[in-house]
Amino acid sequence: MSYITMTLAGADSPSEHLQLAAFTAMAAVVFISLGRRQRRTGRNLIAPNETMRADDRLIQPPPPSPGHRTAGRMWIGVGGVFVLPAVFNFVAAIHQLIG
Repeated sequence: MSYITMTLAGADSPSEHLQLAAFTAMAAVVFISLGRRQRRTGRNLIAPNETMRADDRLIQPPPPSPGHRTAGRMWIGVGGVFVLPAVFNFVAAIHQLIG
């Protein structure tokens, strides 16, 4: 079982497993937080609520769109894909330390 986990993770030592777990966990946090923000606001990720100035007038932000909310759900899904390798690498590190 442990050789399958190590082959899938690409790490040989517990410290490498923990580094991979930390990296994938941070990627998951970034993608999930961006997705939650976009799903909640329904606006673009770059400037969700900012009023823009063009010459001498202000341009209001666009109204919330269902497409941006759907894209937010997709980003949450991408973040969810990164959660599973983080858990596997953390478990593999513990398994190598104990056994």
